[in-house]
Amino acid sequence: MVSILLFAACGERQTETFVPDDPAAFYSYYPLEIGKFTEYRVDSIVYDFAVGGSTMRDSSLTYVREVLADTLRDNTGALQYSIERYERNDTSAAWNLKAIWTCALNDIGAIRTENNQRFLKLIFPLDRRSAWDGNLYIDTNQEIEIAGERMRPFQNWFYEVDSIDVSANVGAFTFDSTLLVTEVNETNAIERRLSRVRYARNIGLVWREQWILDSQYCNQTPPPADCNTKPWTEKAERGYILRQTLIGFN
Repeated sequence: MVSILLFAACGERQTETFVPDDPAAFYSYYPLEIGKFTEYRVDSIVYDFAVGGSTMRDSSLTYVREVLADTLRDNTGALQYSIERYERNDTSAAWNLKAIWTCALNDIGAIRTENNQRFLKLIFPLDRRSAWDGNLYIDTNQEIEIAGERMRPFQNWFYEVDSIDVSANVGAFTFDSTLLVTEVNETNAIERRLSRVRYARNIGLVWREQWILDSQYCNQTPPPADCNTKPWTEKAERGYILRQTLIGFN
């Protein structure tokens, strides 16, 4: 299995739901309590260059468990929660601790730090038209290594609320109130960037899909006739597609 860095399908924005202008009303979409855990199934496909100019596709399945294990104070004195992140390859294997991340809530929004990358995942108060720069704390021009290849995944991200307080089916669960956020949905001749996440009240993140893909297929002279119609799942040469689905929580 190829390990990839998690960053966490497109559709029209839904703006029909009115939401009160109250920050506390939305904290339940990002609940923080010591001992709380969520478990996910993570399916991924990693694209990489292969011998002879072809593309290698490596599919993998990983189970992830995140536990809010403790609290701490940052250098400003603000309260943070530590996230113990465990992984295993099948449901009968023991959990292995892979990383310790942090998260926090404040009057501005919900902060999550992964591998020293600090993201503003939500803002408060949320509105059906809310949009914000969720990557303002990081260098969006930085390169990340994915399957041995250097890529710039963070450019042109702009977070937008798609829908608030709508019911949704996620895996085996049905939730009465969910929040859907598109973090990026950009395509050009050589790059595909998509990241969408869904939160459920009193649980937190319940679903995520990401496409971080690069391709030189359309960068030929002349461009292939099917340059704009060939699916990214076929013309991608490096990067990954990831789908994360909730399978358990307390």
